[in-house]
Amino acid sequence: MELNFVSFLYVILTYAAFIILIVGLIWKIIVYSKTPMCVKIALTPAPKTKGGVVIRLLEEVLFLKTLFKSNKATWIGSYVFHVSFAVVILQHILRHYVYDFYYGHPPTWYDTLIPIGVIFGVLMLLSLLYLLARRIFVEKVKLVSYFSDYFILILLIAIGIAGLSEIFFIPDAEFQKVVTQLDVYFNRLLLFHPTNIPTNPIFLLHYTLVLILLVYIPFSKLVHFIGIFFSPTLNMTDNPREERYYNEKADRPTI
Repeated sequence: MELNFVSFLYVILTYAAFIILIVGLIWKIIVYSKTPMCVKIALTPAPKTKGGVVIRLLEEVLFLKTLFKSNKATWIGSYVFHVSFAVVILQHILRHYVYDFYYGHPPTWYDTLIPIGVIFGVLMLLSLLYLLARRIFVEKVKLVSYFSDYFILILLIAIGIAGLSEIFFIPDAEFQKVVTQLDVYFNRLLLFHPTNIPTNPIFLLHYTLVLILLVYIPFSKLVHFIGIFFSPTLNMTDNPREERYYNEKADRPTI
């Protein structure tokens, strides 16, 4: 199928966004892994075994344990956002990439993914508005907030509003047409045989904002979903007395 101009532009932008995202994340991992730690700085009380460190990291990733202990009000908003965001991403993946596995004839549970996305999309939007209000109205948080902190929240809010608007403001017949065409578009992108993208303006706004997010992730604080595994305060065992800590990467020439 011959691509129209809009589709050709978005195919290029999509591939470019994913390349920047993947290369950027790999670069971050390399930087984190090569950063030397001269001394052991585990955040105590810390586990004394590597198995304990794994459990501690899982507690942080799955439950935001440290944030829960320090500020429960912030933890509620942050945890609702993270869970909702994860569910929405999973819902999108299942919704659009299940297409080829069923040869264009999805099972009956296929359409139930849309209301699930709506519920968690609304929760995500509400939690983001709460986190933004916290940065604006809580003085001690506002004091340490930068432009990037506001930008990422506003970008995610805009993505959420645009995504929900597709469901609430696009007529059902048109929405089903967009979703079906999008199934084909994403699957063909994976096979490097792109086809035309849906041209509904609300969808294109939502999709454009998502591409901006993908490009921005490696250069923002959102990369903490990788950085947490390299955080020395969390990934170090608290056993300096039992085992002397030595990192040859941290050696410095003596004068």
